[in-house]
Parts: sequence; structure tokens; C-alpha cells
Amino acid sequence: MYSDEQMLQYLKLINWDTPIPNEELLVLLKGDRNSKYEAFRKNLYMKLLNGYSWHKVRHMIPPEHLNEALADDVIQGLFPRNLREKYKYVKSLL
Repeated sequence: MYSDEQMLQYLKLINWDTPIPNEELLVLLKGDRNSKYEAFRKNLYMKLLNGYSWHKVRHMIPPEHLNEALADDVIQGLFPRNLREKYKYVKSLL
């Protein structure tokens, strides 16, 4: 995984359109299920998958949460369509 400082920089680049502090997203990304932003977790996964390459994303999301990040409803929220196909394939490899 990347350092917290690196992660905050990456989150800053994709979190320009929400009022959620990047520090809270980092806690959420690390797997805190008690976060008040728990409902935003799948949206965060979508933003990461849309915004960064798989090689970067797999170092941002803890390994135990990769299956959750590649859930069908997350993949369906990706754009463009060929990105959905890419991550369906990635999911099949896990």
C-alpha cells in the first residue's frame, strides 16, 4: 500500500466534487466499517476504478477488500463500457 500522504494526494485528485474530507475517505478506504461515510464506500471504489489504472488501484485498496471493490454493482457504475469489461475480467482472475 501507498503511504498515507500519497493516498491523500491521490484521493484529493478524485474527490474534488464531494464535501467529504480526504482524511475520512482514507479511513473508509482502509476498511473502517464505523465511519459515518460508510454509505459512500462503493462510490469511492467507483471513483478509484474510473480514475486510476488497476496497478495503482490494487495498491490503494487493501487486498481483503478487492472483491468488494470489484462487486457487480460497482463495476456497473463504471464508465465507459469497455472499462466495465476490463474490470469484469480482472474480477474473474481474482
